[in-house]
Amino acid sequence: MAIAESSDPAKLPLEEIVVTATRFNQRVEKLPIGVSVIHAEQIKNSAASTLPELLQQLAGIHTRNVDGSPDPQIDMRGFGITGNQNTLVLLDGQRMNENELVGVRWSTVPLDSIERIEVLRSSGAVTYGAGATGGVINIVTRAAAPGRVSGTGGVSIGSYSATEFNGTLNAAGKNLGLALTGNALQTDNYRVNNALRQLNLQGDLRYKFTGGRALLKFGLDDQRLELPGPRTESQLRTDRKGTATPRDFSTREGAYVTLRGERTTGFGEFAADLSFRDVRRTALFDDYSIDGFNSKTFVNSQSDVWLFNPRAKLPFQALGMDHELILGANLEWWDYRAERLTGSETVPGSASATTLQTDVVATQQNRAVYLQHTSTLPKGTTITLGGRLQWVDNKANDRFNPSAHARGQQSRTVHAYDVGVRQPLGSAFSFYGKFGRSFRIPTVDENFNQFGGPAFDSIIKILEPQTAHTGEIGLDYQQGPVRARTSLYRINLNNEINFINIDPFRFFANTNLPPTRRQGLELEASWAVNSAIDVSGSYTYSDARFRQGNFGGVDVSGNIIPLVPRHKVSAGGTIRLAPTTRFAATMNYVGEQVFDNDQANTATRRMPDYVTVDLKFTHQLRKLLLSMAVNNLFDEKYFSYAIRNAPGTSFNALPARERNVWFTVKYQFD
Repeated sequence: MAIAESSDPAKLPLEEIVVTATRFNQRVEKLPIGVSVIHAEQIKNSAASTLPELLQQLAGIHTRNVDGSPDPQIDMRGFGITGNQNTLVLLDGQRMNENELVGVRWSTVPLDSIERIEVLRSSGAVTYGAGATGGVINIVTRAAAPGRVSGTGGVSIGSYSATEFNGTLNAAGKNLGLALTGNALQTDNYRVNNALRQLNLQGDLRYKFTGGRALLKFGLDDQRLELPGPRTESQLRTDRKGTATPRDFSTREGAYVTLRGERTTGFGEFAADLSFRDVRRTALFDDYSIDGFNSKTFVNSQSDVWLFNPRAKLPFQALGMDHELILGANLEWWDYRAERLTGSETVPGSASATTLQTDVVATQQNRAVYLQHTSTLPKGTTITLGGRLQWVDNKANDRFNPSAHARGQQSRTVHAYDVGVRQPLGSAFSFYGKFGRSFRIPTVDENFNQFGGPAFDSIIKILEPQTAHTGEIGLDYQQGPVRARTSLYRINLNNEINFINIDPFRFFANTNLPPTRRQGLELEASWAVNSAIDVSGSYTYSDARFRQGNFGGVDVSGNIIPLVPRHKVSAGGTIRLAPTTRFAATMNYVGEQVFDNDQANTATRRMPDYVTVDLKFTHQLRKLLLSMAVNNLFDEKYFSYAIRNAPGTSFNALPARERNVWFTVKYQFD
């Protein structure tokens, strides 16, 4: 993994690292999957300033920014534009992914609040359900240290008139502890009409009692982001920072609360979570042409989700072996409401958007049961077997359109399973292999098409669940300060859910694709050279293709899936110049990609590759932490997202930030 390890390898031995792949703590050597764990000390030592910057250094993970927000798309194992929907992101075991085509709210989780990040590749469908085909990222926040009061307060200033205030407070006695983390960010951002304002608050209240504990977690977030839109190829050369959409914007207000109880008895461990999340969004895509056709769109949506997850872990011995049986259930209730309005093109802004175009209400209910069994043979061989059965009910209705095709419902029974083995090979090596089945349920946005009906009106077409079969083999190595992992994987998908524009009769709709495939190679390693120097690196080879298919007379068999780089390389290191002074550097190379919407592979060019280098210098001066970060050191003019034009001769792109600098002063007290 391309994250610096602790200077003292003994602090992070492999056998002591625990992850929540089974919703219970479990040692890594029991898991037949590729696992990366990033600890708070490693986050502190890295050159990363945000969660996505940190994650993109890992093998198999790619990020792309499509709107200039601090919440870029995440893509594990090559799913392109639907990477967010195939990568399950958890905050303390609870879903952050929405039942919409929107990004993960990375910016609502300050780095200071994180205890560790667990990355499980192509795993998690049995335990967590839909959306884990690429893998699972679980962000575990830290609790207040018992018997002390501590905290931080800081300010950062940076390029593009950026200012951020952040603070933490931790207070705990013997059994009761409270941790609070908050931040406020305001920046003009790199481009015209891309200003960002964001407020976040996270809280963690824990009570420990004999044989168990209770937790209350909560969070609030508020974001307003201006949307500059894409640039044409010529505009990238002449006015890279400009915008053609000076009034477009989006807002988001979110809140969540999670209540968890855990109890350990002589029979095993028992736990349950009850969680509620509410997200409200608005967005304006204004009309900039006086042509007699009102194309302004104002979107006002709200989604609520309730989740209940009871589970039990039952250890036992049989036939001379140790066994663990995990039994669990998942209950999820999603409610979604969204209005789309338009208005006069002669009156700019959202105030004139008062004419209703669509009024969509949708629900999704998921009920699931699962089990996972782990056996440990006398010589250390670990075998896992797991299965999940899930019942999905989808309903959607455009209340503005009375036509029968503007409403739909679907009930499906889906299942997942996995079987895996991990075999130690001496004291340093271990081999693992797994095979499993996963699935994805379409989001409400993928089931709805505003202009796909017979009269170019709205239509509801609930897509079939996507299914995938994944096989993977890998080798782990750990010897003293050196760690390494390599793996080979193949994912065969049926009914993959994606957007297609080749066939004009589908009117640019989301659809179930013909069979597709992902396969690749991952390498990552880290080495604590001595007490002062850590180095690390990763390499990813990804091959994403259609296995077969035909759209509008175009044969896509063997074609490359858009927005998946074939090669990706990361390298990084940390040098401790003194006990209180650190210097960190990270390099990321992303290879060329097929443009978005070029499933036909007929565009005359590919998205160019790019290299970025980030640096961070940190010095501890008594209770003050001083740091300077330089991102994109060599001022690379690049973009991580681009879409082809209709003839395939050019493209539109969202230019990424040029060189930018951040200065931070943070006061620490205890």
